[in-house]
Order: sequence, then C-alpha cells, then structure tokens
Amino acid sequence: MKRRAITGPVLAVAVVLAAQSCGRPATEVRFVDLVTDQRLRVDGLRLRTAEVVAYDETWVAVTLDEGAEVRADFDVFDQPSLTLAGCLACGEGSDRERTGGLEGSIESARGGRVDLDISFDVDDGWWHRTFDLDAVSGTSAELSVRADLPPGCVLRLREATIRHLTTIEIPPLEKRNQVVLISVDTLRNDALGSPDGRSRTPHLDRFASESERWTTAYAAASWTKPSHASLLTGYYPETHRAVLLDQGMDAAVPTLAERFRSAGFVTSALVFDCTWLSPRWGFGKGFDAYRVTPWRAGRQARAAAGWVLDHRDRDFFFFLHTFEPHSDFAILPYEAPGLSRRTIAGEFGVQGFGCRRGRCGARFVTALSNGEVPERPRDAMILRETYSRGVGYLDDSLGELFDTLRQSGLWDDLLVVVTSDHGEEFSEHGSFGHHALYDEIIRVPLMIKWPRGERAGVVNAIPCSGVDVAPTLLEHAGLASVGMAGTPLLSRDAATPIVSGTLEHAVVWGGFKGIFGSRQPTRLFDLKEDPAELVDLAESRPDIVEKLEDILAAQRSEALALFRSFGPKGNDGRVELSERERERLEAFGYLQ
Repeated sequence: MKRRAITGPVLAVAVVLAAQSCGRPATEVRFVDLVTDQRLRVDGLRLRTAEVVAYDETWVAVTLDEGAEVRADFDVFDQPSLTLAGCLACGEGSDRERTGGLEGSIESARGGRVDLDISFDVDDGWWHRTFDLDAVSGTSAELSVRADLPPGCVLRLREATIRHLTTIEIPPLEKRNQVVLISVDTLRNDALGSPDGRSRTPHLDRFASESERWTTAYAAASWTKPSHASLLTGYYPETHRAVLLDQGMDAAVPTLAERFRSAGFVTSALVFDCTWLSPRWGFGKGFDAYRVTPWRAGRQARAAAGWVLDHRDRDFFFFLHTFEPHSDFAILPYEAPGLSRRTIAGEFGVQGFGCRRGRCGARFVTALSNGEVPERPRDAMILRETYSRGVGYLDDSLGELFDTLRQSGLWDDLLVVVTSDHGEEFSEHGSFGHHALYDEIIRVPLMIKWPRGERAGVVNAIPCSGVDVAPTLLEHAGLASVGMAGTPLLSRDAATPIVSGTLEHAVVWGGFKGIFGSRQPTRLFDLKEDPAELVDLAESRPDIVEKLEDILAAQRSEALALFRSFGPKGNDGRVELSERERERLEAFGYLQ
C-alpha cells in the first residue's frame, strides 16, 4: 500500500485513480515517536531511552544536559503537529535558578519553518506543549533545538511525537477477520461508567455503547499470570499449569495465537514489562512478534494503532496489554499524569502520601494489606481516588487508539475486545490489592465490539469466564475451538457454573458464590441478596456448600484430564526468577 502526503490536487488524483481501479482512498492517522524510534541525536549520537521517575511519575524518556543541541529528521505529511512533553529535573543545591527552556526550529526541504520556543520551571512538574506544523507539511523536515538549563539540572524529555495524516489506496478486498484483544491490567468491573454521577471513562463508555457487554464476567484467577494464561488459551489454570510463582504455561497447551497463526493470521502482541507476561512463561508462543516494553498506555496505544494500520489488508490477531491502572513501583501506589504527593496533599490534606515506614508505591499497598503498616482513616479513599485517576489516563489512551482507528476507516470491520485479568480491593473486605477472590477482585469488565455494529448495546447478564474469550474469538473467525474448556460466549448457558482461582477457588452457581481454600474457612454468599459479600452463609446452607464443592471437584478433575491429554510434550513449568523479577514481585507481596 503506497502512502503519500494528503494535499488538495494529489488527493483528487488519488480519488480518481482509486475509482478507476474499483478501489478506494483511505485517510490514516499516523504517529512518529522520535523518542522511542531513537531519531533524536546529540553530536550525531542517537539518544537512548530509560525509565525515569520525577515528580512522582514514571515515564520512558531521554535525558538532555545543559547546552545539548538536538536534531532529528523525519517526513511530514498533511495536518501535522508536534507534541513535546518533559520536565526539568534538578539535583540538590540547584535551587537558585529554576527556569529552563528549549529553543530552535523545524525547517522543511522546501524552505518552510516553524519556530519552537518553550520555557518551563521546576514548579511546572511535567509540562506538555503542542505545535502546529502546517508550515512544513508535505515534505521532509529537520528538528533542531538547544536545551538551555540551569546549573545542576537536566531535561527529561518523555515525548516528541509527530501526528499527521496520510492517504492510501485500498484495492478491493474480500472480508477480513481482524481481531484486537485488549487486556487492561487491574480494571475493576465498577471502574467504568458514572457510579457517582461523574464519568472518568468517556471513551470506554462510548466503546461500551458500541459493544455487547457481559455484566457478570469473572477472571479465571485473581492475579496476572494465570488469569492471562487462561485468557490466551481458553483453559483453566489446572490445565495450562501457570499456577505457582515460578511456573510457566505447559509447552504442550495450544495458545490462541498458535491457533490463529496456523489459520494464516498475522499475530502480534504489545505488552507491558510487568514480569508476569514475559515470553519466558510461554506467553510469546504463537505470536509472529511479541514485544515487551516499559511504555505507558499512551505510547502503547499509538504503537498499537500503527501496527493495525500496517496490517489493514491482512487477517490478524493483535493482543495489547496495558499496565494502567495497576499499582506502581516508585512513590505513589497508583500513578497518573499530574498526580503527585503535592496534589494529593492539596486535595486531601494528607502530606507525603504513598510512603509509610519506608514502604512506597506497591510495597505500601502490600504492607497495608499485610498489616505491616497502620491503616489510617483516609487511606482507602485516597487509594481508590488515585486508582481512578489512573483509570482516567488509561481511558484517554484507549480513546486515542479508538479514534485513530475510526478516523482511518478500519473501525467498523474490526472485532475489538476489552477486558481485564482481575480487579483491586480497597478495604471492602479488610485488605488491599488483589490477593483474594471477592467480586471486587475477580469480577471484571468484558465488552466486545463486533464488526459492523452487530449486537451493539446488547447487555448480557449471563455469568461467563475469561476462559470463554478464546473460543469466542475462534468461533467468530470460523475456526474450531473443540476441546477447549471455555464456551463461546454466544452459546453460554446461564446454568453453567463459574470457577476462578489457583490455590484457592471461587465457585459461582445458582446465584450463590462459595470460596474454598486452606488459608481461611469456607465462605458462602448469596450474590442476589448480598452482592457486597458481607454475610457468610456457609454454616446455615451446608447443602449449597456441598453442591459447590462437587462442582469444583468435577471442574478440577476435567481440567487435570485435559492437561494429561496433551501428552509428554509439556515441561515442569519452572522458570528461574531474576533478581529484578524477584524485587518487583516482592513489592506486590507475591513472594510472601
């Protein structure tokens, strides 16, 4: 597919040629990430990215020293803009001068010019600027800027992104099967919409209106690795075996990506580097490309849009995993642009929130959950609010992805799934994080935008599981899902029980939910009368407990039989954790 700048005469010619060949022109929104593409140069050397923490936010950025002269070459098409974002980071003893700047220009090969003059202050934190580049559109261009910084300070530049439009000629094509599966890590079922009268998720709310929604969807487990393994295979944890901390998926268990690739689909994934989704655990199996990065959701969304547009003439399966709004590793337990200890203090009157007794970020959440630091009256409220800010940033990022695909003419034909691997507790049952099996943790959003508006707005209350997603996608593509543990969602029976968990299990059936394990006594809840799961009926309804135990025993037996049916190709599933992996997992409380 040939791309070129959209200009008036050129566009008119493209329309005529496309009409003559029975094709059609399409406009695409494209992004050029000068930071992660390593197009920024200083003294001829490409600047390399690193993960940085500043003003209580974590980003992938390049670092510019005082006097650095930065250059970059790129092509500019129609309606272009440049977005720059960064912060001034100063060391101790550099308080006398607190203002810096970037000064320079973008010049085109045809003589057009856009001047760039940005000033910023330490008090600005992370700043964000956008420039119109119409004066240099339709040709190649060069960026040249100089960093003017105070002594003892550097500039962390997290974004230098070109956004512009291109046009392509699309030949007549038969119907394509194009599937995008998006897993939003740690997204509670009640995080979407407007439960308190104000929506933090307008883009996902719009997506929901275009989709079929399952309002009683359960993750297959309460934590990332086994839940995603079930999502991407259609089997329960007892079958895929990614159950223990150092245990990966059994090599003999076929993955969704393998099934798609064997049918001729292009398969690709872009996942956040959260340890659990490393290809070392078997998650890369079946993907033509499996990319693991530390990128935040905004950068991921732009990269995902680019991949989909590059493959618009192919059958494909694309998997996107975002880490937002999961708890983070640095200072704040939950991060979002513009959120800091200072803004929290101003809003809630609580100083230094995020660290207590030397425990910061995710370690603070784990310590609260384990009783290692005292819980204070406003902790749960502040944690939930900061989590919601992370959800809001995630929503903005997915909105950019969705809008890019809409404007590029692909949206109607795509099948897009948005779901999650688990939710998060905020002391509803006396704990924090996601180490239990209550509904705030294992009940998750599940929305499917079917192609061409099919079933848009349908709300389905039938209970379903993360293991049902893979067979659903295969069935839609006309591929076999025989032998999978999950059931295609459009064939789901309300009487079919739900089982979730690894070492402990929850069973949902007939309006009741039982939680079984060795760490705590068996619990039973009537979800119709007690959706908050506060009244334990285990002693008063032994008949229901026995029924749910029988369901669990049968399901585990079937899952183990499936595991054995794959034969001797499997492995022992053990993966040796690196020092960095152990450090991150300890922060989340997994190693305890």
